[in-house]
Amino acid sequence: MTTFGRRRFLGLSGAALAGALGVAGCTRSSEQEAATAAGGDVLRWWDHFQPLKPLNERIFAEYGKANPGVRVEHEVYNPNEMGQALQLAFKSNQIADVHTIAGLGSSEASLVASGWFAPLAGQDTIRAKLPADTLLEGLHVFDGKLYTFPFFTARQYATLNWFNRELVEKAGGDPDNGPATWDEFRSLAARITKDGGGQAYGWIQGLQFHERLQSHVIELAMSAGAPLAMTPGANEMGLVDPRTGDYAYAGDPFVQTLEFLLSLVRDKVVFPASTSLDARTARARWATGVAGMFFDGSWNIGVVNGQFKQFIGKVGVGPVPSPAGKPVLYGAPAPGQLFVSSQSEHVKAASELLARFTGPEFYKALATYMDQVPLDLEAVSTADVHPTYKRAVELFGQAVRLAPSPIVRNPAVAQVMTEMKEPRPTLGEITQGILSGELTDIRRTLREHAGKLAAERERATQVVSKKGVKVSLDDWKFPNWRPGEDYTAEMYQTS
Repeated sequence: MTTFGRRRFLGLSGAALAGALGVAGCTRSSEQEAATAAGGDVLRWWDHFQPLKPLNERIFAEYGKANPGVRVEHEVYNPNEMGQALQLAFKSNQIADVHTIAGLGSSEASLVASGWFAPLAGQDTIRAKLPADTLLEGLHVFDGKLYTFPFFTARQYATLNWFNRELVEKAGGDPDNGPATWDEFRSLAARITKDGGGQAYGWIQGLQFHERLQSHVIELAMSAGAPLAMTPGANEMGLVDPRTGDYAYAGDPFVQTLEFLLSLVRDKVVFPASTSLDARTARARWATGVAGMFFDGSWNIGVVNGQFKQFIGKVGVGPVPSPAGKPVLYGAPAPGQLFVSSQSEHVKAASELLARFTGPEFYKALATYMDQVPLDLEAVSTADVHPTYKRAVELFGQAVRLAPSPIVRNPAVAQVMTEMKEPRPTLGEITQGILSGELTDIRRTLREHAGKLAAERERATQVVSKKGVKVSLDDWKFPNWRPGEDYTAEMYQTS
């Protein structure tokens, strides 16, 4: 990816800037080019949702039919390149009317304060179409004005247990639900491995991909009772115990989680090449029948349906395994996906178009892609999707509770998160070290890691505070939080 300094940016010609924004990292259809040439008002829309491009463009076409004088010019960016394109376009007053904030590295609150966005027009109509308790001040609403809203639910996780029904049934397991507890998972993995005779193993995972491995560890720890408050979009630096505000990585749930994963390695039930696989290659190998179980999100069945259709009849799904078989997990408040630019000359039309990305029909259509889970889980029950996708969403609804977010309580927390530098090794890298045998004292390693995170957060908080910003470590504490329950919008007012 090309990077531009301030001097280089100011020296770009109009043609060069158009090339930087309109060619690299995005796609634009010939139909859109022709429509632009035909004249009329054009709404420019930039996102990074490649799997949802057909749905988005169907909605754009419907909007165009209802509004003959308006056409939508849609560009889909590579997420890795979008932040740079947005920065360049904003500085040159060439930014799209509607766009995501992927890659900007700034919070919604700071971008609103910097003048990036316009409040949405027709706010009452949009609010009325959203499920209750969706919108939060400091995340979607600022000074009482609505700037964005979520398309996707907070009630989901990436450690569903996807399994090969044939291998599970052959090993004496439940081919409809899979194992519920850690003990059941471990024993079933052993039986699948034994029955496989070197041709099939109990569990396969992309252990090379430490970021996704970290997510699995966090979600398994939550299933073991780890309470977590969450900063939307943040990594491990944004997760704390809401009762104390402290990092919880040295607690029993995380220790027990790593001991559980290590037991699978010691039992020799892990597909041998897992250490060289990422999530995609692990899924591809799993679909060939070399392993019984695989952790992934609800999107797994959509990928299988698109790339490994011959395997889809063998696929089953169950909840994240937990010590007692009754997991409770927590999800950060769902952020907004798209914003209307303050530079737009078509705020009303852009807001009307965005409003079409709400409501039962949109959520049902979104579900059919079996990718991101729609904001309204009920819409999935009547959508034309594979039964395992419906089952996955049911499991989310049963297990996931809304976590409190420090950044919603005090948007200045986002400045602290930006200032923080993630200590290395990360939790995911620590997990790799433990599973490989390089790290042997699990509790001590996690205690040291939590200490480094705490020290870095304290340093970052002091740096931000010295700038005159009101923020303290108390912003991470939520004394009114109750385990196993949603943290609602009203609770931020009384915490």
